[in-house]
Amino acid sequence: FAQCKGRLPWPIDSRATITSTFGRHTHETLDKVTVQNNGIDFETTPGASARAVYDGVVSMIIVMEGYQNVVLVRHGEYAGLSDLRVRKGDSVKAGQLLGTVFSDPADNNRTKLHFEIRHEKTKLDPGQWLKR
Repeated sequence: FAQCKGRLPWPIDSRATITSTFGRHTHETLDKVTVQNNGIDFETTPGASARAVYDGVVSMIIVMEGYQNVVLVRHGEYAGLSDLRVRKGDSVKAGQLLGTVFSDPADNNRTKLHFEIRHEKTKLDPGQWLKR
């Protein structure tokens, strides 16, 4: 996995914009609030799919308020999914469909994916791992 730094594909199969980067920074709409982002947030078009960036095993799937379904694969986390195509224990290959990125009707149908990369328990900056 370490040899893939800077070479992993984006976790979305259609055009997307990075709306929030890794680390501590000002909230996107509340200028006096600082947030810690442990990953990268993407905004894309309704119907976009999330895909695994690397091979791995689905270790857990949880439902989290504000993120819908969260799929944890051995290499990272994909949050904001609906219409899941994987289950806990599934082996996935790079590029495999994980689910559809959720479009939130309570947020003008914005379609957002939160993505994290981890090495064991250490959170890594996905911006350093994904192809630009």
